[in-house]
Amino acid sequence: MQWLKRTRVAFAVVLVTAVSMLFLDFGNNVPAGIHTVLYSTQLIPSLVHTLTLFSSVSIGLILVLIITLLFGRVYCSTLCPLGILQDILIRLVKWKSRHRRFRFIKPIYSVHYGLLLVTAIAALTGSLILLNILEPFSYFGRILSNLVNPSVILANNAAGYILSVFGLFSIFPIQLLHVNIVSLLVSGSSLGLIVYLSYTRGRWFCNLLCPAGAFLGLLSRVSLFRIVIDENNCKDCGLCERVCKANCIQSSSKEIDFPACIGCFNCLDVCPTAGMSYSRRRKKSSGPLLQIDTKRRKVLASFFLPMVGLLLPGQGRDSSASAEINGFFVSRKHPVSPPGSANVERFSSLCTACHLCVSSCPTQVLYPSAFDYGLAGILQPKMNYDASYCNFDCVICGNVCPTGAILPLSMEIKKETQIGKATFIKDDCIVVSKKKDCGACAEHCPTKAVKMVPYEKLMLPEVNNELCVGCGACDHACPVQPQKAIYVTSNAVHQKAKKPQPQKIGPSFDSKQDFPF
Repeated sequence: MQWLKRTRVAFAVVLVTAVSMLFLDFGNNVPAGIHTVLYSTQLIPSLVHTLTLFSSVSIGLILVLIITLLFGRVYCSTLCPLGILQDILIRLVKWKSRHRRFRFIKPIYSVHYGLLLVTAIAALTGSLILLNILEPFSYFGRILSNLVNPSVILANNAAGYILSVFGLFSIFPIQLLHVNIVSLLVSGSSLGLIVYLSYTRGRWFCNLLCPAGAFLGLLSRVSLFRIVIDENNCKDCGLCERVCKANCIQSSSKEIDFPACIGCFNCLDVCPTAGMSYSRRRKKSSGPLLQIDTKRRKVLASFFLPMVGLLLPGQGRDSSASAEINGFFVSRKHPVSPPGSANVERFSSLCTACHLCVSSCPTQVLYPSAFDYGLAGILQPKMNYDASYCNFDCVICGNVCPTGAILPLSMEIKKETQIGKATFIKDDCIVVSKKKDCGACAEHCPTKAVKMVPYEKLMLPEVNNELCVGCGACDHACPVQPQKAIYVTSNAVHQKAKKPQPQKIGPSFDSKQDFPF
């Protein structure tokens, strides 16, 4: 049975490396098809995507469910990047303390399944706050996007600077625009929690807090194959319990709480007497390990159910930004959702804040928000025009989004999608206030929604919002501080902009005649 663990480890190493590259792909060299294959194997993102749109991503979800029904929670140790990260941390602990041993800990199913219930109810009502915080793919993604990604960029820039001192310019500097204090604190705390739990309790996060683990644990109760202890061959050495990262083996009673087993196969690998096997499930009455304390469940229910009301969407969120918003700073309170999200409410109800779009955005205009979408939308990305602008010829975010919160758009449709509208405040413009030429907004506008018109002896910007797509190029380019003279206000529901009409340049002439000069 040792080949099972070796096969699992090989798959896990390949997958965690590939997923990590998605968040560290600074040049956007990974094809969109690779993104689809990888995130289709992630349970919660593919489930949310399937509930929105049945596509090729759904095949990965179906495979994960079939594998779980056959073999139990092998997903947790083979396909889940956060689970693999915990295994790496546990391995580091083992190298530091070779006498590190695990022991049986009865799973608190009332808490784990209670969190799953609250998460499901909140998600069905449009709030993904618990998924944003606890979903393993998003959890892992935020650690890479907000901690590892900036560290690699800083190291790259430092190396480039050192080489430039010696006249070598082979390493180019990369801007770091998508990090803020909130995302750093949340990601740092998340990593600290995982390190602590891995050091003290092994895979306790998976069997106490993880919604994917709870869902797969329920399915594994009816799985066809499971790890069992052969009482005839077992010599009561206790090695299986000592290496069980899920703390689900009680060697003294020769019992395995299989719904808590994460399929690491460590027990099969260390057993010296073939006292453990991976075989078809045998029907028998549930032992004491599978019983749920109903009294505790009632007490916890009285705690969890009121939480649902606090997690409902719309608490403190006002996403109905309209064209009548007055004031630059007021406009910044209303998030502009990415092209392909269709509307702010839909985006917030589907985004799990994995930050894959944040890491992949070439201009880094996508930015982890704090509570711009309300409490239920904590850490969900928004367009940050103070930092950058949306590239008119880019559709990457829709191609990499794993949940369907940002739908893939063709280049033609993307160029007509209006996510917001430009608002111009004439009195704040440099042309009016300081009587100086500017025109930065018109120069950067890709749709020519901003053009220059005569004003006294100068030229003044004029906005045509029928052509504006809300890309933020004018907003970002405007030099007026702290309040921009031209800025983008959010379209709560995305609209369609008109295409600019081609204009003739220069005088017309008859090509059959002589040259006009």
